[in-house]
Amino acid sequence: MSQTHKTLLFIDDDADVLKTAELLLGRSGYTLLKALSPAQAYALLSTQTVDLILLDLNFSHAQTSGEEGLASLQELRRSAPGVPVLVVTGHSGLTVAIRALRAGAANFIMKPWSNDKFIAAIEEGIDQGRRKPNVDDGLILEAPQSSGAEFIIGRTEAMMRIKALVDRYAPLTVPVLLSGLAGTGKSHIARALHNRSGRTHLKVVDASSISAVDAEKLQDATLIIEAIERLDTDFYQALLDWLPEFERRNVRVVVTSVHERGEMQLPRGLVYALSTLEINVPTLAERVEDIGILAQHFANLCAYKQNLSHRDLIPETIAHLKAAVWNDNLHALRQVVERAVIESDGPLLAPNDLHMPSIQDIDPRTTALSLENTEKFVVESALKRNNFNVSKAAAELGVTRQTLYRRMSRHGL
Repeated sequence: MSQTHKTLLFIDDDADVLKTAELLLGRSGYTLLKALSPAQAYALLSTQTVDLILLDLNFSHAQTSGEEGLASLQELRRSAPGVPVLVVTGHSGLTVAIRALRAGAANFIMKPWSNDKFIAAIEEGIDQGRRKPNVDDGLILEAPQSSGAEFIIGRTEAMMRIKALVDRYAPLTVPVLLSGLAGTGKSHIARALHNRSGRTHLKVVDASSISAVDAEKLQDATLIIEAIERLDTDFYQALLDWLPEFERRNVRVVVTSVHERGEMQLPRGLVYALSTLEINVPTLAERVEDIGILAQHFANLCAYKQNLSHRDLIPETIAHLKAAVWNDNLHALRQVVERAVIESDGPLLAPNDLHMPSIQDIDPRTTALSLENTEKFVVESALKRNNFNVSKAAAELGVTRQTLYRRMSRHGL
């Protein structure tokens, strides 16, 4: 076993947890300093240098709010600037963990932890600490220098499934197809697969320019081929020929497409070779409850990159965003939020800071829309929000499928 020669500080009021972590981390080559309270931690930090801090979020008896840990996080960032902090939480849950990320934590670990994931999170945190500048505003979820895939953001059932599949597929060698409409975040998921794979090198190429790939030089790498439907016919056989050799050299192929496996217009043999595993990335309409956390993430990142003060989205603004139709998915949401951050002055983003069409923007009393046009707009919006699933759109509108079909026919939808 190789020694890491890294020193960690774990702050937790449970001595058994600290002892368990000490045994595990010792086997992995880490030196662990233990503190039963934030006060002990501050004393240790006054005389010791550490590479990463693990912070429990609750210390008082029966306390589960996480507020103690969040307050300690701010003090730790002042006491040990530039040292990544991983928050460890069980009772406080995911909501408080997300607050900790916004406040500057590098990542979070849920109790009880998986030993492999625990070590992986620590290694990733130390790596972030090496690559990440000393940022003192504590308001971003990812450093701009990173690949953009340190975190897969989302708490809906659809995104929890994506996270589980990424964790399961990342270490494997067989190709993966990431399918989904434009703007759903396929490239982000592809990089997450690479980041969690243990491979050293990353090569990203558009399928239309795959001729630039020197296949002979790829080793211990992930090759991401974006928009595989653009692949030139001259490269059908070449790509098929590469795959067996890639597997021998630990080169993993990940392809993205707006088409699912059954809809791809490529030779069937190539389709099957490239899509041994498939992850279908959901649209925003299929993960509406993630829009709030995504929008706040985009606001945090924009403020950081543009050196602007932090902006918080108020609940009314998030509701406004959730009600909108996002045909271009994450691309459109990000653009709307970034424009609002740049053009607003105060610390809060209100609905009137957004520049976007939505149902709330349309008032039939003050526009020239007729009742007929209003009905068409409402029906079309419901269909788009539900990815043109008639049953779901009908349920949302409170009508039967037959009634909705009649309305669609009347309006030429």
